[in-house]
Amino acid sequence: MLYSVIYVPGLGDANPRGQRLLVRSWRFWGVRPLFFHPKWADGETFEPKLERLLALIDDEITKGRQVSLVAASAGAGAAIHAFAARKDVVSGVVLIAGWVNSPESIGAGYRRKNPAFYESAREVQFSLDKLDFDSDRPRIQSRQALVDPIVPRQFSQVAGARSVTVPSIGHAFTIATQLLFGAPFWLRFLKRVQRW
Repeated sequence: MLYSVIYVPGLGDANPRGQRLLVRSWRFWGVRPLFFHPKWADGETFEPKLERLLALIDDEITKGRQVSLVAASAGAGAAIHAFAARKDVVSGVVLIAGWVNSPESIGAGYRRKNPAFYESAREVQFSLDKLDFDSDRPRIQSRQALVDPIVPRQFSQVAGARSVTVPSIGHAFTIATQLLFGAPFWLRFLKRVQRW
């Protein structure tokens, strides 16, 4: 059985080359890494972006692969929506410095430049409400920095999910280090919930 891990980046996906390289390194841990490019600032609404993510999940499943999701920052909402829609086939989810709560705190500039992100963030609670506290939410791990001025810890945490505070400071730095150095730790979590 092959295991696919789909990565959903945040608003920095306009120039994702560095993230793509980090995601490719996951091959060393025995998984098939896939990069899903939402293109948050392209003016498209959120729904077709989510449909493409769901299609990617479905394609991997039809090929006989188990699927997990990893998302950073603004990508966290997309991962939660996809998990709620495919919780019977998606094994687990890891959110890195993910914006999950308090959509009203998203600044006007972010809303204007990335309307699909804001649309996703406003609807996250509806998708979370579809996730059972005993069987679904424990398959989510939220990883947040000690100090993150862009996405504070309380915005990242999901009730009923596993919460891990990592010893780092800053938003981009936390994402980069978790994509590379944190991978063995959160992959261990995904392996546990997948029963590899």
